[in-house]
Amino acid sequence: MFIVNSRGEVRVPVLRLSIARCAYWVLAFSLLYGGVACAADFQFSPRISVSSEYNDNVTQTKQAKSDFLWLIKPGLSATYEHSRVFANLSYDFEFKKYQEGNSSNEKNHYLNALTKVEALKELFFIEVSDDYKKVFRDVTRGDVPEGDTNVNTTDQNTFGVKPYFVIPLQERTNLTAGGEFRDIWYSKEGSVDKRNYRLFSDLTHDLTERWSLTGGAGFEMQDPRFEEGGFKRYNLVIGTKYSYAEGSYVELNWKPTYTDFTIQGASNKQYNPYSLNLVHAFSGTLSASASTSMYFSEDPSSADTLNTFTHKVSLSQQYDRGEITCSLAYNDYENNDSISRSTYWRPSLGGTHSLTERLALRYNAYVDMHSNPDSDKYIFSMLGLSYSLSASTSASLSYRFKNSDKQGSANDYTSNTLGLTLSWQY
Repeated sequence: MFIVNSRGEVRVPVLRLSIARCAYWVLAFSLLYGGVACAADFQFSPRISVSSEYNDNVTQTKQAKSDFLWLIKPGLSATYEHSRVFANLSYDFEFKKYQEGNSSNEKNHYLNALTKVEALKELFFIEVSDDYKKVFRDVTRGDVPEGDTNVNTTDQNTFGVKPYFVIPLQERTNLTAGGEFRDIWYSKEGSVDKRNYRLFSDLTHDLTERWSLTGGAGFEMQDPRFEEGGFKRYNLVIGTKYSYAEGSYVELNWKPTYTDFTIQGASNKQYNPYSLNLVHAFSGTLSASASTSMYFSEDPSSADTLNTFTHKVSLSQQYDRGEITCSLAYNDYENNDSISRSTYWRPSLGGTHSLTERLALRYNAYVDMHSNPDSDKYIFSMLGLSYSLSASTSASLSYRFKNSDKQGSANDYTSNTLGLTLSWQY
């Protein structure tokens, strides 16, 4: 498929993706092949699941259209670790068949792969990674929840190569310096592919066993493929981390950054990304955390990034039969000119609970409450029951609820999905 952009350049996304993925697979599997004879170093686990679902609003519109779905999802996990080579891979292919044709059939890929080679012992390392997943075209919506794949999403493939040195300067001081290349590709027309180049140098010093300091400098350049825009960024890094008890720590990082935008007429900007994290373990099973941060979010629809401010508190409790986590977050997204903003609160609750030795309950729910004058709301909830038929086979029943409430909008909708799944894993 060829796509011609506004500047008359031809875009060939399939070819670019194939080259990146082939480069990764050649490296990863050549390393695996060399050590496959040693079974203790190589672990391989295939899996497959078959599901049937009924969704009363597959189009997620006010004029709801229902459909029955068949889902087949084969996958595998593999790990290789020997001497100075580590490789880890998880891949799933998902085929969705809409029986009544009210939505297009889907072929979804999910890949998370990493190969790390210690090229020079305890000195020079090379990491090669590939991450393929579904993301929302609107980055302010956060991560794509389970089963929410067919509306306003795009495939994102991020291929990366990261060579770096780790140089011990003193007994408690290490210098890490290197570079990183990332190729970011999107499947949907209208999204902006990018190439990102980064140089970094970070110094870490352990003052004590509990207290460490970090400092460094870096350079980053982003080149949007087939579009105008991009930037060059220069940054310093200052940080510290103090562990005051087992499972408890305070961590602070500040990263003053100067951004030189490539596009003509754009004003250069000084930003101050930061992060402050507090984690406190009340016991071995109860912990709380509070964090505040500013960082740059990758934006599928833009040649640049979005400035993202996130403030969050959470509480997690583990108990004999499961765990539960509740949290409250406030998210603030703004463009580079601070003109356009999107802000919302997100309370959430999730966890698992073993009803019997074989029957388990899992749940997840959150509400996005936007701070705009219309007070838009988006609700997502998921409830699932899983029954272990054997050591490798299970059956599950799931229910998902979605509701979008935009005041004065014709785009409000409600969606209910009921599914039955049979899974096998070696």
